[in-house]
Amino acid sequence: MGGAGKRVGFLVGLLLLPAIAVAQSGGLRDRDPDLEGTKKVLGELQQANIHSGRFYMISRIRLADAGFAEDYYLPTGEARGGINLRIEAPQRIYIVPQRKTIFSFDFVPSYSWLHSGNKSGQFDYAARADAHFLLNHLYLDPYVLYTDQIRAQVADVNRLATERVREGGLNTELKYSSRTSAIFSARHRILSFPGSRFQPEDRLVSQLDRTEENGRLALHHKTFPLTSLFVAGELSKYEFKRAGEKDSKRRYFGGGFIRSAGRTSLRVEAGQTQLDFDDPAQADFDGLTGQISVSRATGRWTTTVTGTRDIGFSIFANNNYYKANTLRLALENALTRKLTLRLGSTFERDNYDFSANGILRRDDLSYTYVGFIYSFRRLRLGADVGWFERDSNFLADDSGIRWVLHLSFTP
Repeated sequence: MGGAGKRVGFLVGLLLLPAIAVAQSGGLRDRDPDLEGTKKVLGELQQANIHSGRFYMISRIRLADAGFAEDYYLPTGEARGGINLRIEAPQRIYIVPQRKTIFSFDFVPSYSWLHSGNKSGQFDYAARADAHFLLNHLYLDPYVLYTDQIRAQVADVNRLATERVREGGLNTELKYSSRTSAIFSARHRILSFPGSRFQPEDRLVSQLDRTEENGRLALHHKTFPLTSLFVAGELSKYEFKRAGEKDSKRRYFGGGFIRSAGRTSLRVEAGQTQLDFDDPAQADFDGLTGQISVSRATGRWTTTVTGTRDIGFSIFANNNYYKANTLRLALENALTRKLTLRLGSTFERDNYDFSANGILRRDDLSYTYVGFIYSFRRLRLGADVGWFERDSNFLADDSGIRWVLHLSFTP
């Protein structure tokens, strides 16, 4: 057995030992038979601000930075000349024809104001349709989605770019006892960066146009009253439209645990990832990837820490992938019932197997901010301001003050 095989065998044994020990001692009982997918859908129905018979609707209007995501924000090069704004109106409609079947439709029209390139603005949209089947021991969610939106391509590119995604897939969860469950997902995705839309003028992002096929299976066991152990495996296939040398297959096997204790939650996952390119002349990747997330609420404070190690595809010649290591910290203080103060930092290091002037390329990115959110009855507004730095031995360095505006209105 090779080194990778020994590591996988050790990981499986490590994860199964507590389960075997509990089984031999008679076990501990978890009386919650509900499926996570079912609880999520029913929880969203309760948040609907418009309800009539079998129809539920969640309607919002938001204004934010064009490169901002709720769970991840690092500014791009375009932010240098000002604030890139996007206004969007997320609409989600639920139709409940019967108790065990729910249909949902999401549509997010938006418009972005830009401060770079040869365009000053652009209409975007995202659409998704799901069928949720809430059976006694089984949750099924077949879906289709289509998006055409500006997204921040921070690592590798450091620009805003328009992504067009066509995707179909299936999410399932099977709970075959009160303590054991299996979660499976499969998807087929076509991702492109159309030249007719806003794209960076100095980065060939179209090299990343590709078709993806991905499947993941995770087996969960509620080994202790507050902790679940799981093992997971993934298979992916990538076919590139303009860069055939990047055609590849990705395999992952790992595991971890999930612990939820009152106002504290912890999730850890790690495993071995192999990225094998179809072209034998290309350098493959074989290494450890994983993620950890911790959230804790104490008094008025809520603290969230996340860390990830993963790989991504690169557009640069002779360098098919990069290794990304990211750490994020977010603190929130509910100073009053309406006012929340915010503090956070994001650090990322991207390493490349690509030589720049005889040195392997390395990019370091960081963004530290302070801000606030003020909530009215139907309106939430706020802003973050922070210092951004990008230090690279290949691209030009960048630093400066960055602003992020938050505005959300519920009709």
